[in-house]
Amino acid sequence: MKNNKIIISILAIIVVGIIGIFYLTKEDPVKKQIEEVKKNPPKIPKINEDILKSIPIVDNPEESPHYDAENLTFEQMVALYRKHYGKNITNKWVQIRLIEDLIRTLKAKYPDSWVTELYIMLKAAFPDLADEIFKQFEQYNEYQKWLESQRDKLYSLSPEERQEMLWSKRNQIFGEDVAKEIWAGELKAQELKQSLKQIDQSSGDINDKVQQFRASIQQIYGEQTQDFLSKRNLDVSETFLQLSSVQKELQNMDSEKRYKTLSQIRKALGMEPDAVKRLEELNKERDTRWEIGQKYMIEREALIKRGASQEEIHRLRLKFFNPEMAEILKQEEENGFYRFKEQRFYGLN
Repeated sequence: MKNNKIIISILAIIVVGIIGIFYLTKEDPVKKQIEEVKKNPPKIPKINEDILKSIPIVDNPEESPHYDAENLTFEQMVALYRKHYGKNITNKWVQIRLIEDLIRTLKAKYPDSWVTELYIMLKAAFPDLADEIFKQFEQYNEYQKWLESQRDKLYSLSPEERQEMLWSKRNQIFGEDVAKEIWAGELKAQELKQSLKQIDQSSGDINDKVQQFRASIQQIYGEQTQDFLSKRNLDVSETFLQLSSVQKELQNMDSEKRYKTLSQIRKALGMEPDAVKRLEELNKERDTRWEIGQKYMIEREALIKRGASQEEIHRLRLKFFNPEMAEILKQEEENGFYRFKEQRFYGLN
């Protein structure tokens, strides 16, 4: 019996070892296609530049272009990519966006040969940089495969440990300088987050803090500050309003002073006057809703204490809220969530 157990244990170790070797040596099909393209570069179709110039393309600076690739000719696709990415194509982050766009489009159109087609499109659209971008695609593929293999481990780490592990791999695959350029947005966001932490702990009133925050944004984003605030002013102002020191000061204000202060914060962080006005009205609506909610909760507690039925409680909801809202509250409360017991964040909820 003892010998049988030893044999079974040895067999189990061998099986696990074989499985491990299989996964470690399993060839990445994308890497295989990349090596084939590098060994035997495909023929690049000749491009008629006059045709490209005649193709009308509407630039969309906010997002990747959206189109039906099945209905575009090769020349139209080349023109589209040049128009959308050409201006900043030397930027490594822009190159990654181009790579992701090409993968998404060409995988759907050429499921068995999309790597080859990606190389052809790069050579046609950006001939001088095609080999450099294709190398970056190879690195990108390696990084994505690593992310996939390490997903569970990454989730188990603390935020600090996760960032350390991610940056170590990014620097290893792309090189430190290129990695910093690709993830420049993430680095700036982290720097801004650290700045907010310091501002939250600093002395000074809410006006001092918003000016410190605006100065930090200017220092981090430099010439891009106005562009950053024009696109992200709502996110930026909401992030600032989440600071505990800011909320504490807002809570100690009367409603009129609070409305005025919230408007000043939003203006200082790049929000247009019309948007500031709309949010001021929303602040008033939120205050009214919370006041009604507090009254509802007081009466609800009184009903609960005297053993009221669920029908009575729902009638109370309908007394304070419209039928749709009353039904939402009913479902929330059945799941143990009471929105009017939650913390109030002025300017946010």
